[in-house]
Amino acid sequence: MQHLGTKTLETKRLILRRFTIEDAPLMYQNWASDPEVTKFLMWTTHKNQEESEQILTDWIKKYEQDTWYHWCIVDKENSEPIGSMGAMFLNENYQKIEAVEIGYCISKDYWHKGITSEALAEVMRYLFDEVGVNRMESRHAPENPNSGKVMEKCGLRYEGRRIQGDWNNQGVCDAMLYGLTKAQRAGTAQGNATQNAASGQPNNPSSHNIISDETIEYVGILAKLSLSEEEKEQAKKDMGSMLDYIDQLNSLDTTGVEPMSHVFPIQNVFREDVVTNGDDSKQILQNAPAVKDNSFKVPKTVE
Repeated sequence: MQHLGTKTLETKRLILRRFTIEDAPLMYQNWASDPEVTKFLMWTTHKNQEESEQILTDWIKKYEQDTWYHWCIVDKENSEPIGSMGAMFLNENYQKIEAVEIGYCISKDYWHKGITSEALAEVMRYLFDEVGVNRMESRHAPENPNSGKVMEKCGLRYEGRRIQGDWNNQGVCDAMLYGLTKAQRAGTAQGNATQNAASGQPNNPSSHNIISDETIEYVGILAKLSLSEEEKEQAKKDMGSMLDYIDQLNSLDTTGVEPMSHVFPIQNVFREDVVTNGDDSKQILQNAPAVKDNSFKVPKTVE
């Protein structure tokens, strides 16, 4: 592994470069002051622009170290900083095994546009191919599934769930763990997603929502079903796929779309009731086989 530090990178829509102190106003404005952006992060929302400046001052000093990897994500179209992405060696052991953990955040205005996966794909390419990192990993809270979708799109593999093993601004939480090694990337089609995520090529990740054995047991009790072990495994996969699809629907931008209870507008095919004079008894009685006291006369049915 050859450390190269935070080198400027470029994708179709983005420039990934080192932060400067001049980025503080837009960093604060575009993402660091937004509680929705920081909701599942480990650093709190910045209270003012001065706090952003203090953070950047510390980051900029660390650029002197070739082991410091931290990028400012810049939108090419308007040249504005819109987020950050970093790769960290957590401790000496991570240095020895040549592993980094990647973290990121981005302005809410750029959510659901493939921007984060485009940046992550390029950072992973750089770290694997130029720096020579052997393993990359990342994690997210279960309540933030869209972050996991970014990881999966770029080829990171779901490796498990660490129960109550993490924390963020919501408190103690579970951690959904993802990782990818150089060998896995080179030897599988999933690894190739690192290079083609920016172009939108499809990936085939495993189910993101992992259903536990306890959940299936409970569902079986509620439904009064006795399932075999094979049926339980299939049910877990089916439920996970359904929840994945719901997550996908929830990630759609429905701004300006009117809520509806039906896919198509409901139209009443019945005509409105029209009040008319209903005294047409003479005309009606003309069709009767027999008449008595201005009424139909019918044969007896019971003697």
